Amino acid sequence: MALSDVELTVNLYTEGDKFFDLLKAAVRDWQGGWGHERERAAYAMELYERSLKLMRAHLEEAKAKAEGGYFTDQDRKILNRTEEKLVYWEKKLEEIRK
Repeated sequence: MALSDVELTVNLYTEGDKFFDLLKAAVRDWQGGWGHERERAAYAMELYERSLKLMRAHLEEAKAKAEGGYFTDQDRKILNRTEEKLVYWEKKLEEIRK
């Protein structure tokens, strides 16, 4: 095992609220500071955007399966809740960009 193999995984369904809130705070705190702080803010923004894209792609895949009848009512509730969270965090991203 090489040090380059070290990875971190964040479950966006169970930990997404804390994760996105942390990134949002990092971007806001570091946007106007020193050069290295702006670099950190840019990286936090990149992580935020990549995570939303990943969440959107997973949601679309899950919707396709749900429409095919593979999911239960409970699964549909989880799907709807996830979509609500995604919309919320996309709105927060737009607020950060202003």
